[in-house]
This record gives sequence, structure tokens and C-alpha cells, in this order.
Amino acid sequence: MSQRPALIWDFDGTLAYQEGKWSGAMIAAMDELACGHGLTLNDVRPLMSSGFPWDQPDRLHPELCNPQAWWDFLETYLVRVAVALGVQPELAGKIAKRVHAVQADSRSYHLYPDTLSTLVSLKEQGYRMVILSNHVPELPQIVQDLGLTELFEAVLGSAQTAVEKPHPQAFALAREALGNPASAVMIGDNPRADGWGAYQVRIQPLIVHGSSATPFWQCDQLSEIEALLNCKVSNTE
Repeated sequence: MSQRPALIWDFDGTLAYQEGKWSGAMIAAMDELACGHGLTLNDVRPLMSSGFPWDQPDRLHPELCNPQAWWDFLETYLVRVAVALGVQPELAGKIAKRVHAVQADSRSYHLYPDTLSTLVSLKEQGYRMVILSNHVPELPQIVQDLGLTELFEAVLGSAQTAVEKPHPQAFALAREALGNPASAVMIGDNPRADGWGAYQVRIQPLIVHGSSATPFWQCDQLSEIEALLNCKVSNTE
């Protein structure tokens, strides 16, 4: 790499976090609509380990490009989960819509303390950046509400592109949005979707917010990324 690589960023778990994620949203909805249910995250998580579009990343999902179609699919899945947890079907439908509302609401997401400062510094140094995330249709609005839009050249959510990481086409779309740079780094928290997915298409993976027994670059905090990138770039010039 004789020049700065382009940076492809994951969103949830990398730039921002959500307490409890989808399982937490399900519990919150049940707390509101099914008082006394007595369930915990440990009860819900096993039932929500599959069923999302990104759980089948080997296939494209053009039928889900429309936000309404995407949420119809997800709400049907969420109803099945709620019924499996012992909720009556009519109430399960209301719970699914409540989970929808939570997941689409930018107030459900919080930036890590070093997100903004890291992104601003990298932008000022000339790094070109896009977001590539398996996420809800409202992702572009969420990113805007969190004050990040101007730092990126594009926000590519799987609900818009119909392709989920680690499918090679997802990374091809990110490269295209960046003008097909000579080199790129994928920054994310998921060793499978962000790490091996990028690795298989010759994009350098960088895993954050957790250790991973992989050959990828790793940083515990976002604030460490700038120094690592600059070191790698200077070593190849």
C-alpha cells in the first residue's frame, strides 16, 4: 500500500452499540405489552440466532429491497419468535411492531466515546470512508441522526442493497462507492462477516472491540485505529 487505503466501516457493534440488540428489543417490547412474562435475554437469544436476512448471506434478497417488504419479512419472523416464547398470536403481532419501532429509532443507538473523534481525525488525514452494514432500512437516517453522515461517502445498508456481508458482492458495492481504490481496510467487530468476508476478496480486515484468534489486524478501541493505519501505511511506502 503506497497510499492511504480506503476504509469500509461496519456500523452496529463497531461505530455504535445498542443495549441488548434485537433480543433486548424483544424483551423491552414484552415488558411493555406482556407484563409479568418472566423471560430473560437468555430465553430469547437462542430463538433469535437465525431467521434474519443476514443469516443467509450466501443468497441475494432482491425481494426485500423495499422497506415495507423488509419489515413485513422481519415482523413475520418476530411474531414466530414471540409465539415460541408463549405469547398469543394477536399480542405477538403487537410485540413485533414494537420491536420494529425500537430498531428503526436512532435513539436506540449510541456512539462509542471515541467514535466521532476517530472518524473526524481520519477524515482530516484524507482517508476515504463508507459504511457497509447488515442493518435495517432506516440505517441512513440513523447515521444522519447520530451526526456521522458528512464523514462518509456512502452508507450502504443490506436492506437497501439486497446483499449481506460476508457475500463478496457486498464488498464489491463498497469498493464501487469508493471509486474502486487500489487498497481498502474493512473495520468491524464480527470476525465472520467483517473479517473473513473481507479477507476472501483481498480486503484487509481490522477487528475492533474484542479479541479474535485470526490473522487480522486488531484494535481494542477505535482510538487505536489511526496509529495502526498510519504505521501500516508508512511501512509500505
